[in-house]
Amino acid sequence: MNFRELDSGSKMVVVATAVAFLSLFFNWIDAGIVAVNGFQQQGYLFLLLFLYPFAQAIQNKRINKTIGLICSVLSIVGIIGFMMSKTIEIFGKSINVASTGMYIFLIAGILLFWGVVKHAKKESIVSTPEN
Repeated sequence: MNFRELDSGSKMVVVATAVAFLSLFFNWIDAGIVAVNGFQQQGYLFLLLFLYPFAQAIQNKRINKTIGLICSVLSIVGIIGFMMSKTIEIFGKSINVASTGMYIFLIAGILLFWGVVKHAKKESIVSTPEN
């Protein structure tokens, strides 16, 4: 794979996957006395949703728009749901302990969505038959 040969949508997919992977090393939970990274929160399971678009992008193959969008939307909705589930009650106050890593992963999911859409637009422009 030569990164320079990839279209901009595929580049976004590759960067989004790298950012999502790096987010696993950041704190996903921070409650002051307890901090937990993405691996301990099993965030790598969300990373599975990045596999299909990433594999297609690095092989410079067409990303199926439907499958790519399903993967990216599931990653966004899944991480938002996961973030919302990290609300706890301490001393009668409700607080959300989601930390930096989850927000970075959310940004990666949005970037994945944008990359899939951009790649699909490029594919539809390229495959449009001329009269």
